[in-house]
Amino acid sequence: MELIFLLNIIALIAGGLLAASGLIIAKKPNAKEMIDKLVPFQVIIGVALLGLGLVNLLWWLTHGIIGLLTNTASLFGLTVLTMTGASILLGLLFGMPQITKWMQGHGDAQQKAMQLAQRVAPFQGMIGLIGLAAALMALLYRLHILSII
Repeated sequence: MELIFLLNIIALIAGGLLAASGLIIAKKPNAKEMIDKLVPFQVIIGVALLGLGLVNLLWWLTHGIIGLLTNTASLFGLTVLTMTGASILLGLLFGMPQITKWMQGHGDAQQKAMQLAQRVAPFQGMIGLIGLAAALMALLYRLHILSII
């Protein structure tokens, strides 16, 4: 599970940068080159974020999310929940073109998935910044710079 958690952190950092690219480039125009290198991988990042976010969500649900929030540091618990939520939302947003291709023949499900992505799209920058912050906090916990207990 540690590897999946670390992969989720890395994918969310990349996805957060992509999602908040407009806001980042407005503040730091020289960041455009770095972000442009991620754009060709947007769909792959999206599908990975969705998969990793769902795996983390299922793992935390089966291992007691209440315990995560009460027995350990609540900031860590909130970080993990935020990271998981941002991963799923950004995964839906960025991975939707590929997901709809996989859903060929399921018109109703395909249409609902596209509607969900359209509802999330206006909040892309904000979700990206929140996801980026959560991923960086989770990385600090993972590297033991911040303490869980």
